[in-house]
Amino acid sequence: MITCDLLTGFLGSGKTTLLNAFLRMEAGADTAVIVNEFGEIGLDQLLYKEVSQDVYLLDSGCLCCTVTHSLRETLLEIRSLAGRMDRPPLRRVVIETTGLADPLPILHALLGDRMLRQHFGLGQVITTVDAVQGEAQLEQHQESLRQASVAEHLVITKTDLADSAQLLALRKKLFQLNPHAQVTESVAGQAALSVFDIPACAGSLRVLPPGGDYIRRASTAPSLGPLSRKAPAPVHDSAIGSWSSFVDARPTWTGVSAWWSLLTHQFGSRLLRCKGLLHMNDAHPFVLIQGVGKVFHSPTFLPQWPDSDPRGRIVCIGSGLDAGWLRDSLRALAITEPSRPLTLSELNDCF
Repeated sequence: MITCDLLTGFLGSGKTTLLNAFLRMEAGADTAVIVNEFGEIGLDQLLYKEVSQDVYLLDSGCLCCTVTHSLRETLLEIRSLAGRMDRPPLRRVVIETTGLADPLPILHALLGDRMLRQHFGLGQVITTVDAVQGEAQLEQHQESLRQASVAEHLVITKTDLADSAQLLALRKKLFQLNPHAQVTESVAGQAALSVFDIPACAGSLRVLPPGGDYIRRASTAPSLGPLSRKAPAPVHDSAIGSWSSFVDARPTWTGVSAWWSLLTHQFGSRLLRCKGLLHMNDAHPFVLIQGVGKVFHSPTFLPQWPDSDPRGRIVCIGSGLDAGWLRDSLRALAITEPSRPLTLSELNDCF
């Protein structure tokens, strides 16, 4: 399986600088790059080709709008070429989006295509955030907000240009928006190795950090307290936020289906992403689940439980999330007979 990382971030936030630094390292030698340019003339791929020949330009518009065929065909072509060339096996593909891209359609394409899933596994969603401009961009641009909210790894760039107050305010905002993301600071791409160089098979596990680290996400800002199960991240009516919980039950797929139906009926298009690590009551018990928008994608089955904490974990990301409602909705996982409750009241009638 080839790991496929999605590199996104608002205009001018340092995506190209970060990736270019990684490609110059030995660890980046087995990496191919897909560059998406919004406009008639592509430039970023010229910078990458100075250090890598495995660069592919998608210039037919914003990737989130044209993703269905062009990305699929390009990924399959990359795999075919890599198999025929006299070179070490390809380990990773990095897709660099435009600064205005919505990551969700791209995630749909990667997770929902059966042919791609045979050869490519989703690694990380990496989002770069400008240390100086980032807070204002998150306030003013919905694209920036969505890019940061669905990331597994947030990279704060250009920190040498920001004062301590700016950096602390940005960190607080990012923590409120996406408390489960790993946060790394980078100047001129110097953190590229720590951002990209994870084991190829571990990419999907980065979606859910193991054990206590899942609830206490790393942040060096001294005034940011840990996120606990009883104190979910702040969620506001109109803002994107996240909610998480441990899951003690071992659900059946009937229960997961019932819970997903309940969740999507309640939040509809306000639900951006859902991720979970579950110990199922099934012949293949250890699974990673992924929902993007209202679409539940095929689960990833793990050969073993990834850490010493036996509890399952679920993260929901969206706008206007209700922590109390989400906590009560988890009872649907215990359903064992076919049922599709649409409200909590209907859920109560299932027991």
